[in-house]
Amino acid sequence: MRVGISAHRASAVLGSLSEAIVFTVVTATILAITSLPYTFAYFSAPPDRVFTGILLNVPDTAQYLSWAREFSHSLLVENKLTPEQGDALFFNLFWLVIGRLAVGLDVGFAEMLQLARPLAGALYLGAVYWITGLYARDRLQRWVTFLVISLGGGLGWLLVLAKPITGEVLFPLDLYVSEANTFLTVLAFPFAATATGLLVLIFGLTALAFERESFRLAGLAGFLTLVLGLMHAYDLIVVYAVVGSVALFEAVRKRRWIRSIGLAAMVCAWSAPAAGYVTLLTTQSPIWHGVLAQYGNAGVYTPLPAHLLVLLGLPLIALLCLRDRSTAWQKAQPRELLLRCWLVIGFFLLYIPTDFQIKMLGGWQIPVAILAVRAVLEEIVPFIGMRFQLRRQHAEMAVGILAVLVVVPVNLYLLSWRFVDLGRHDYPYYLHRDDVAALRWLDANASPSDVVLSSLTIGEYVPSYTGSHAFLAHWAQTLDFYGKRDAVGKYFDQATDDGYRQSIDSRYGVKFVVYGEAEKSLGGFDPGSAPYLVRVFDSPEAKVYQVQSSGSQAGMAR
Repeated sequence: MRVGISAHRASAVLGSLSEAIVFTVVTATILAITSLPYTFAYFSAPPDRVFTGILLNVPDTAQYLSWAREFSHSLLVENKLTPEQGDALFFNLFWLVIGRLAVGLDVGFAEMLQLARPLAGALYLGAVYWITGLYARDRLQRWVTFLVISLGGGLGWLLVLAKPITGEVLFPLDLYVSEANTFLTVLAFPFAATATGLLVLIFGLTALAFERESFRLAGLAGFLTLVLGLMHAYDLIVVYAVVGSVALFEAVRKRRWIRSIGLAAMVCAWSAPAAGYVTLLTTQSPIWHGVLAQYGNAGVYTPLPAHLLVLLGLPLIALLCLRDRSTAWQKAQPRELLLRCWLVIGFFLLYIPTDFQIKMLGGWQIPVAILAVRAVLEEIVPFIGMRFQLRRQHAEMAVGILAVLVVVPVNLYLLSWRFVDLGRHDYPYYLHRDDVAALRWLDANASPSDVVLSSLTIGEYVPSYTGSHAFLAHWAQTLDFYGKRDAVGKYFDQATDDGYRQSIDSRYGVKFVVYGEAEKSLGGFDPGSAPYLVRVFDSPEAKVYQVQSSGSQAGMAR
C-alpha cells in the first residue's frame, strides 16, 4: 500500500515537473517572439536614425519614461509634460522601480523598460496559467484555455482583409485595443502587463480565500491589491466591484455576513489609502485634476457591445451561443462565483460613465476565455466525436487545437505589421540623430524648471530625455492640449508676427525652442531670423534656440 502511494506521489511530482518545463518553454517562446520587433528596430536603424525603444502608443509610453526619469531621483514628481509649474505630488510604484533600477544598472530608461518587459510578460502569463488551473478539469482544458488567452485576439483580421474594399481599416479600435489582448500587452506594454498580472493573482487568491475561508489568503490578496493601487489605480474599481459582489452573494446564501464581509474587507481595505490618495490628487491638485479632465481627448472609449464581438472574437461569440452546463449560481463554489461575477460585473463596468472606461477591459478576456473554452469542449466535442466517430480524447484534442488556431490570426497580423511600421524608420518610433543630439544638449544645459517648445513629435520625448518641461507633449498631460497644439502650429507658421511668438514665450516661460525636421514641417518660420532667439546648439538637422527676454534684447542692442 505504501509502495503504491509512493509511486503515485512520484508520478504526480514528475507530472508537475513536466508541466512546469512545458510552461517555461512556451512562455520563453512567446517572450522571444515578442522581442523580435525590438531587435529588428534596433539593428535595422539607418545611420542617421535612432530607435526610441517604443513599439506602440508613443504618447503614453514616452510619458511613462518621463515618470521613470523623475522617479530616479525623487519619491514624488511633478508633471513635466506641460509648461505649467506644479508641486511634486505624483507617485507610481512601478515607474519608481524602473527609474531607480535604471540608475542602479547605469542604463537608459527605455533600455530598462526593455529589460523589465520579459519579467512583466512572465508575471502576466504565469498568472494566467495559474488561474486557468483553478478552473480547468484536466490538462488539455488548461492548456487550450491558456493558449487562447495568451495568443488569441479577436476578429479584427477580417477588417484588414476588407481594407482593399473599404479603403482603410474600419473601426481600428476593434483591432488595436490592447487591454483585452494579452499577446499585444506582453508585446508592447509591460506596465499594463504587470498590472493585469496582479489583477489576475488577486482574483485567484480571493477565490481561494472565500472557498477556504482563509484570512491569510485574503490578506495576501489585499497586499497585492495595495501594490496594484500604487501603480494602476483604475483596476481598483474592478477589484472592489467583483470582490464586493462575491462577498454579498456568499453572505446572502450562507448567512455568514461577518465572515464574508470580513474576507472582502481584508482584500480591499489594504488599498484604501492608495485609492484615497489618487482621489485627492485628481480632485485637489489643479494640474492633475486638469489631466484627468482631458482623458476624453484621446477619443478612446470601450467599443459598443456589437464591436466587442470583433474585439474579443470567437471566445465571446462561443460564450453567447453555447449553453453553460456548469453549476447554477446558487450552488456555485466561490471560485466559480468569482469567475462569473468578473464576467458579468466586468461587462457593466466597461460602460461606466467616465472617460477612462476602456481601462475596465484589462483582463476581461480571461473569464470570457475560461468559460468559453469550457463550453466549447462540453458542447462541441460530443458532436465532433459522434459526427466523425472519434474517441472523446481525440475529439477534444482536435477541437482544442482548432480553438487555438482560429484566435491567432489577429496577433499574427499585429506582430507582422510592427515590422512594416518600424521598417519605415521614421517618426514617431525613430528620431533623427541630430534630434537626439539636441535633446542631449538640453539635458546637459537646461534646468528642470525650463520650458522647451517644439513640435508634438519632439515634445513627447523632451521630458524623458531632458528632465525639463515640454510646452506640448501629451493629449492629456499637457494642460489645454488643443490650445497649445494650435499655438505651436501658429508659432512655426511663417505668417505669424513676432509679437505673438513673444507673447507665448513670455506667458508660459519658454526658455528654449527646438527646430528640426519635425518643426520645419509645421511652417516656414526660421527661428534664426528672429532677434529674440539665439542659437545655442547647431547641427545639420536640428538646432536649439534660447529665448531672450526683452531686457536681454535691450542689453544686446546697447
